[in-house]
Amino acid sequence: MEFNTLTTTLTNFVGVFQAGYSRLGPTVNGILAVLAGIDIVLLGFWWALGGGERLTEVIKKILFLGFWLWFTKSFQSNAKWFVDSLINAGLTAGGHAGAVNLLLDPSRIAGYGLTATEQLAKALDNISITDLGDVIIFGISYLLIMAAFLIMAIQAFLAVLEYYVILAVAGVLIPWGLLPHTKFLAEKAIGAVVSAGIKLMVLAFIIAVVDPVLASIHFSGPEIKLNELWSVLLTAGAIAFLAWHVPSLAAGLLAGSPSLSASGVAQNVSAGAMLAAGIAGGMVAATRAAASAASTVGQRASYGAGVLFGGAARGGRQGEGPVSAALGAGKGAAGAAGRTALDGFKARLSRAAAPFREGFRAGREKSAEPAPQAPPER
Repeated sequence: MEFNTLTTTLTNFVGVFQAGYSRLGPTVNGILAVLAGIDIVLLGFWWALGGGERLTEVIKKILFLGFWLWFTKSFQSNAKWFVDSLINAGLTAGGHAGAVNLLLDPSRIAGYGLTATEQLAKALDNISITDLGDVIIFGISYLLIMAAFLIMAIQAFLAVLEYYVILAVAGVLIPWGLLPHTKFLAEKAIGAVVSAGIKLMVLAFIIAVVDPVLASIHFSGPEIKLNELWSVLLTAGAIAFLAWHVPSLAAGLLAGSPSLSASGVAQNVSAGAMLAAGIAGGMVAATRAAASAASTVGQRASYGAGVLFGGAARGGRQGEGPVSAALGAGKGAAGAAGRTALDGFKARLSRAAAPFREGFRAGREKSAEPAPQAPPER
């Protein structure tokens, strides 16, 4: 089983990005002409100031200018030749020399996932809804296996797309390598192309090696056993992690340090655990805050209820009959509530009166100071 959506999208993007460099051609040529003119003028000034006596330096400068003009004009073809040679080296090391379609066809990898999970999908259709445990196990396993194959396909899609994006827009930075003070821009562009090429080489090698393995992953029959299910899931997940780790492998290859180890998995797991712990901590903090607010509100409500019931009990004891006792309870509760509210208002008023008194005192002191006299008129 196969579908070509991802491959078709990649082909369309590659065609658009390849045309992007040609559309930037006039801009690149204009920048190159301006910078070359500046460099030639500076060379003339240097010659006029006595630098022409060192003929070797002049020849080296002219040779570098000519080389950089050629390199800028043919940057796209040179970069494509360089990256294609790296991809071919990776495919040759993986035993599939010249099979560039393995890298340019990510839908092929996703199609392997459909083939591998075909029996599992049929088993899911035949499971009764009453077998809830089998439905959950088979459903989660199907999603995880398909996710592993889709991760591999998307990684190949993004790696190829990244190279063509860099190739389309990096050419505008290459002319800046003519001048010593701006050559870092050209160095960054060349470094980006080299990095993308090495990433494609590593990815091509991995895909060439695992392609027969991916094509052979399938369930033996309609009756799926648990150990077979876990074997397929483990194999697909391990290969997906290897493909996901390609950028780190390429960076380690450039830096000269290995980066493929179980510690990468441990770091990802620890990052997920830290995220889960942060979420749990936030939930606990929110729960505590809500409990504290509820406790405060509950204390105030309890205090108010106690005031009402206390006033009602005192007023009820003063009545002789049931009716007079009820009226007395209501009168006592209302009186207690009113006095409590009045006490609270007095407390807030006293707290607000202290700043007013300080401000009033400061105003009196300011008004006692003599006013500044105006300067005499001339």
